Amino acid sequence: MTSMLLSRLHYPVRNLGFGVRVGIWFQGCTVHCRGCVSRDTWVFDEIHRCEVDAVIAWLNGISGPVDGITISGGEPTDQPEALRALLDALSAWRTEGADILVYSGKPSTRLEREHPWLWDRVDLLISEPFAPEQSGDCALRGSSNQRVHRCSPLAEQRYPTGSFEDIYGRQRQQISIHVDESSVWMVGIPKAGDLARMREGLAGRGVTAGRTSWLS
Repeated sequence: MTSMLLSRLHYPVRNLGFGVRVGIWFQGCTVHCRGCVSRDTWVFDEIHRCEVDAVIAWLNGISGPVDGITISGGEPTDQPEALRALLDALSAWRTEGADILVYSGKPSTRLEREHPWLWDRVDLLISEPFAPEQSGDCALRGSSNQRVHRCSPLAEQRYPTGSFEDIYGRQRQQISIHVDESSVWMVGIPKAGDLARMREGLAGRGVTAGRTSWLS
């Protein structure tokens, strides 16, 4: 069985792609983008190891709709064998019409050279490192240098080139909140200044944010 370093699982996710989605976040990253909001996912910590089959078992327990799966991190391609095994398992698992979206902070030229199999296993790939000096209201991206690759007919249909920004740009206005036993997680792509304003807003209400993912 193949294992992976897993940061967390999210459901439902409504602001990182088409419809109601599952979010799978890998643990571990060598890209280290400046301004990363998920620095807690950088460390390759064995405490996060789990079997790919366990992720599929968790998916089998979801009773609601799944229109797609968004995979991020961390850097998924830093665990290529685990990512490939997960994508193959998801291909067998996913319901009809569910798309797979993968985020990578590596340049697409490097991904094509090192992981050519990736292009045959995903519907939408968003590549390139986050560049804070180019941040803005980019649909499904933190900065305008990041590239959108439509790898299947389903992606061409759901993420059309001509209206992509209009359809998905509004998701930049949404940050989902997921709560577990010990943490509050934000799911989405905050705009420049959002996190500072959130911290100030909490402080104004007497709430102190402890360890945060973007200042780990």
